[in-house]
Formats: sequence, C-alpha cells, structure tokens
Amino acid sequence: MKNMNVGYWWILLAAPLSLMANPASAQGLSDGRGNVTQEQVRAELMALPEGTRSKMTREQMNLMINSMLLDRRLAEAAKAAGMADQPEVRARIERVTRDILVRSYLDAEMAKAAKSLPDLTAVAKERYMANLSTYVLPEAIRVAHILIAVNEDEGKLDADAKAKATQVLKQLREGADFAELAKEQSEDFGSKRLGGEIRGWSEKGKFVPAFEEAAFALKPGEVSELVRTRFGYHIIKLLEKREARQLSFDEVKEPILAGLRNEMLGKKRKEFLKAFEGTKPIVLDDATFEALTKP
Repeated sequence: MKNMNVGYWWILLAAPLSLMANPASAQGLSDGRGNVTQEQVRAELMALPEGTRSKMTREQMNLMINSMLLDRRLAEAAKAAGMADQPEVRARIERVTRDILVRSYLDAEMAKAAKSLPDLTAVAKERYMANLSTYVLPEAIRVAHILIAVNEDEGKLDADAKAKATQVLKQLREGADFAELAKEQSEDFGSKRLGGEIRGWSEKGKFVPAFEEAAFALKPGEVSELVRTRFGYHIIKLLEKREARQLSFDEVKEPILAGLRNEMLGKKRKEFLKAFEGTKPIVLDDATFEALTKP
C-alpha cells in the first residue's frame, strides 16, 4: 500500500462505507461495489507508521478503506488493459517490491542488533569528559523590541522613522508600558502582538550585529537607546539573561548514548552488508555505457 497522509483521505473520497450485518464474515466491509475483510484492512493498517495508525479517526479509516477498494478496482482495470505487461511498469513494480523487501529486512536485522548492544553508559561518560567544551549551555537572552521601520522604497524615510522612534523612547522613559507601546507602535508584525517579545532564548549570532551588541549589553529590565539596523530603529528591552554554564553529564547523557548507539548500529549495518557485496567492481566500457544511455 502506498504511503498515506491522513489529511489527504479527508478530501479523497466521500462515498460512505457500509458495515455488513456480520462484520466478521468473509464479506466484511463493502462500499457497494466491492468487499474487503477485516483481516485485509488490518494488514493495510499495519503497513502504516504506528503514529498514523494510532491517531486515525473513524472517518479517516472509512475514507482509507474506500480508497483501498477504489485502488483495487483501478488496479484490476490496469491489469486488464495490459499495463502490468509493459516493461517500464514491470520494472517499476519490481523496484518498489525490492526496495520494500530490502528496507524491511535491514530494519528487522538492525532491530535485533539494537537489542544486543551493551550498556554504553561508561563510554558515554568518557566521551563527555573528553569533550567538556562541547557540552556547554551558551549565554542567551530573552528580549522584546519596538521597531520603527525604514524602507525608502516604500516611502518610510530615515528621518521620519528616527523622529517617531525618539518619541516612543521618550514615552518609555516617562513610564509608559513597553508591551502596550509595542502593540501600538512596533512595525515588527511577528512580535508586536506579543508586546514586542521575540519568543524563546536567543544565543549570540541570531541577531544582526548592532542589535545583538546592544541587547547583550543590557541588564534585565533595562531599555536601550535607539539602535539603528538595516531594518530601521529598534528600542530593545532585556527580559531575562542566562549565563553560560557547563551542562552536567546527566543533562546530556541520553543524546550521547543515542549517538553512540547510532554509531555502533552503523558499523553493524556495514558489516552485515559486506556479506551481500560483490567481489569485484562493475566497470562499463564505452560501448556498454552508450547502449545503456540511449533513449
């Protein structure tokens, strides 16, 4: 069965699916033109990702089964039309089948290998100690700002923007609420509805240099002077500052372990594939290459 985007089925087919009087019977489920058993539906469902299966609603499952029956009729029509005998179609079918078999086989083998991995906690601790500088939570800030934009192509002149920003800053110095002024005056439409707040922690390198330099120089609760960037004039308020600190082993243990497991499984996968590799490389001569690339 092809991969299913659950949202797609909502618009795919609206025909109702009727439940037969005896749902456990051989006929099972019908759309009026064909039947499918519960076992067949269950097999199709098992081909879907677990997250998709567990979140499906009754309506989504109805639409999935409708599409399954529709696809069956289309496939039969395609066979009757001789499509399955066309070399190109046959090659595509063989390739898809091969890909599914290979992926399933490798996934199963790697799942078995994963169960046999040793406890890697000691190795993870060694990696942590050998790379302490890697496991540092960097300095970061939470900021809000009010932007008065400059865009001369749109008629927003520097002098006008500076005059407006100066007036907004004056109001702040006189005790106006920063968040309320941001909602009223800021021209950064992504942050103004949040009172000017730029969501989340921001590390160095996120902002343009002039903004970053001014923001990191502030103390929590402090409001900057006007800061000019290519976007216009900013008034910045530092909401919170987080100092850089060394992360403990317990804080990074799981991602280190996950990385180690992936490394070991990658090696096991390569070792497993060696048993199936050829004994010499393929070398195409000019004539063969030309013959294969001809339309």
